[in-house]
Amino acid sequence: MTELTDRYVFAATRFVADQDEREQLDRELRERIADTVDDHRSAGLGPDEAEVRALTELGDPLRLSAAYRERPMYLIGPRYYFAWQRVMVIVLATAPWVVGVIDLIVALSEGEPIGTVIAGTISTIVIVALHVAFWTTLGFAIAERATSPDDSPHLWTPDRLPQLPESNGRGKLGDLIASLVFLVIVAGLLVWQQFGSLVVVDGERIPVLEPALWRSWIPVMFLLLALEAVHAVWVYRTGWTWPAAIVNLPISLVWGALLGWLFASGRLLNPDFLDRVGLTPDIVDHSKPYVLAVLAIVIAWEIGDGLYKAYRQRPGAPDQRRTDRS
Repeated sequence: MTELTDRYVFAATRFVADQDEREQLDRELRERIADTVDDHRSAGLGPDEAEVRALTELGDPLRLSAAYRERPMYLIGPRYYFAWQRVMVIVLATAPWVVGVIDLIVALSEGEPIGTVIAGTISTIVIVALHVAFWTTLGFAIAERATSPDDSPHLWTPDRLPQLPESNGRGKLGDLIASLVFLVIVAGLLVWQQFGSLVVVDGERIPVLEPALWRSWIPVMFLLLALEAVHAVWVYRTGWTWPAAIVNLPISLVWGALLGWLFASGRLLNPDFLDRVGLTPDIVDHSKPYVLAVLAIVIAWEIGDGLYKAYRQRPGAPDQRRTDRS
């Protein structure tokens, strides 16, 4: 069997939770593909052409997997169910979080009580998620009824198969180590700036960050660092999958919203530290647009990089043959 067949079987079996059922489906699919390829080769086709013809005739591996297991997916309809599923996963993991973070920043900037802010943000996320789910489902339901079965524009071909996970689906160990070391350094700097600042007045070190943050937002920063560490281990174990990229999105947005709001509102840096190093309030105010712009670029890069890495492993990505396959 070639890599193309391996990719087809992987696409058909990767969402089968039961190990025995997955192994049985794997064997049956390989036998059927081999028999179909032999038939086409007997008809005069070459090995590669016969394999492509066989996989094309079998069709979308997800549909074939559902048919083999006798578990039809009819929430929307057999033609649009998997497209609906993919869209729902993406929009539910992005739209509610983006709107929720915006609502959180607005509420905090208006000085509302923290309990009201949290409750309002949760309510906004739930409402947006319900609207997204309803309108997305309604759109697919209309499409299901407005088009005939012969009008389907999304015919499946082997070009839409996902790439096989590299190194057994794991990320690079070096990337994991670099990520964890960076997170430890950031955590260490948060502590060091409080007790080891280089600015000393009358024998007392002046913290870089506002000391009052230790009673509120610095613990949140440590929690986010812990989440980043868990996410790094997840990426190492599974690679940059769509779920990993989507989870990276709210973590990055919360970092950006928190740091941006604290800096813009003057709550991030210690006024005594700024005074000692000669940064007047006018200088800080003048720098805010540039600092916030850089922060936005960094957060956008972090989100885009994760989505791009997941996109490279999507179904239908350009074929990248393995050079080490004999």
